[in-house]
Amino acid sequence: MSVSPKLADAWAPLHHQPFRALWIAATVVNLSIWMENIAAAWMMTDLQPNSPFMVSLVQTSMALPAFLLGLPSGVLADLVNRKRLLISTQIGSLGFSVILVGFAWVGEIDGWLLLGLTFAISCTNAFAMAAWIASTIDCAPQGQVTAAIALSTITPNIARVVGPALAGFLIAVAGTTTLFISVSAGFLLSLVLLKALPEAAIRPKLPPERMWNGMRSGLRYMQHSTDLRLALRLVFVFVATGSSIWALLPLVARVQLGFGASGFGLLLGSLGVGAMLAGFQVTLLYRHLSARQIIMGGGIGFAAITALIPVVSHPWIMCILLIVGGMAWMAVNTTIGTVIQTSAAAWVRARVASVYLLVVMGAMAAGGVIWGAIAQHFGIQEALWLSAIMIVLGLLLTGRINIKLGSETDFSVVKQYPFEPQTIIEDTSDGPVAVEIFYKVAAGNHSLFIAKSRQVGQSRRRNGALAWRLYRDLDTPDCFVERFLVDSWLDYLRHVERQTRIDKEGEEELLSFATNPTLSTRRYIAVA
Repeated sequence: MSVSPKLADAWAPLHHQPFRALWIAATVVNLSIWMENIAAAWMMTDLQPNSPFMVSLVQTSMALPAFLLGLPSGVLADLVNRKRLLISTQIGSLGFSVILVGFAWVGEIDGWLLLGLTFAISCTNAFAMAAWIASTIDCAPQGQVTAAIALSTITPNIARVVGPALAGFLIAVAGTTTLFISVSAGFLLSLVLLKALPEAAIRPKLPPERMWNGMRSGLRYMQHSTDLRLALRLVFVFVATGSSIWALLPLVARVQLGFGASGFGLLLGSLGVGAMLAGFQVTLLYRHLSARQIIMGGGIGFAAITALIPVVSHPWIMCILLIVGGMAWMAVNTTIGTVIQTSAAAWVRARVASVYLLVVMGAMAAGGVIWGAIAQHFGIQEALWLSAIMIVLGLLLTGRINIKLGSETDFSVVKQYPFEPQTIIEDTSDGPVAVEIFYKVAAGNHSLFIAKSRQVGQSRRRNGALAWRLYRDLDTPDCFVERFLVDSWLDYLRHVERQTRIDKEGEEELLSFATNPTLSTRRYIAVA
């Protein structure tokens, strides 16, 4: 897999109307979510001023749906029309937001109702998480996927920078209810923008998978994709070791710099500004550096910033450091995210995106607990210095993997000629189905054939095979039998339909070792 030497300009996807509409809609939604979160937290301090527990539950009501619905949202986004899913979830968010505005307007809202409506809004947005990411590639112009993914990573950072400032201004000038009205207007605007998205490509003619089977097939795909497993491991290690800055930044602001809430917002905004700058420029780095070089360079740079933070006492120097740190953080995570999104087949792309989000959020959550505990027992400076060391060690342990950007064409589906069995299969759920392919290989090519067959076996498992083995004929040493098993006849049809160009090329390389002019393929279905 290789990326075209002439990569698209970082801004080029925004000249494409469908992608521009999607990008603006995603920015508006992220901004609305941030503003709703701040408004809900602030309103809870008015409703329950003496209950830190209720105030903390606001954060839980916002974050919990993402963990509960992350993987199901990916399955749903792979199985249904993504445009309609995005529109449906935004209608839900708008509806719950309008209800919240109504109760707040008449002054009939209490703490538990606020939590319930906040949880409902978060649930509708959680169902859309994977669809937003997968739609980025759907709407990206051909040849500009890497630039489109980089631009999509900017939207949360725009919201992170602008959202708190705008929310604070509206609360101070017009009150919390007005802020909730602005949130509703944001969801309404996103609906208008989503109407401009193109209709999805024609869906497969086969019946969609059920939710549980869809989750199983998505996880099976990632289990048997070496590139995805290594990339997910790398992002977990980097985020977990590097999340100390995000977890301890409030303490750095208050204890080290003597800042109040506005000062903390300035520091957080500096990280967001750096992340935005990197998001706009990271595509340019792909022209000159490999993905591994960007990840290693950005990771080491972020470790250096983490180590310098404890020794800086000047506010503006701290802001500059955090801007650079935000750039390094975004360069690493955007590159890994791009590798993951460009290394997944279209039929499973949203599920891969949902797992990626869960890994990032899980690493952030675990890192927050770990670095908070270390800071409490040993101090903030010591925790940050240890974090910097662990970032470097993590990169040394995981950074040697051969991580690279995928290609749009490699993971496109190839046209297959359907197999018509002589036996009529009345129920497509019948199975399991076994497939055997017979090869005759010259003695000198046995080792190369076996090595290549293992790669083909991985692709068969990714596409739905429950089991795969290569057998050698004991009576005829030059004869081999490849055998794999799928759950049902319908799963076999899906297995054929899911084959990508890179899968096909792997099979053709395997066939090049065969000396028999025509391969014999047999298919069996269980009857007892």
